[in-house]
Amino acid sequence: MDGFYVVWCPGGGNPTVRHDAHPLALREAERLAAQNPGKEFFVLSATDRLTKNNVVRERLVAPDDDHVPF
Repeated sequence: MDGFYVVWCPGGGNPTVRHDAHPLALREAERLAAQNPGKEFFVLSATDRLTKNNVVRERLVAPDDDHVPF
């Protein structure tokens, strides 16, 4: 996945729409600013993605195998 952009307003909740291009996000920020005088809207760019994986399962025997290894 490539980077994307979101429009954020302090005190206005979390962004929920991803914009694939900067001009699209900028247009949305302009639209929202016009509808909400006095509020600030920022166009933010996603630059990195981090993921934590806790559990990895690997099946070592078929589910129908009655072999018990102990």
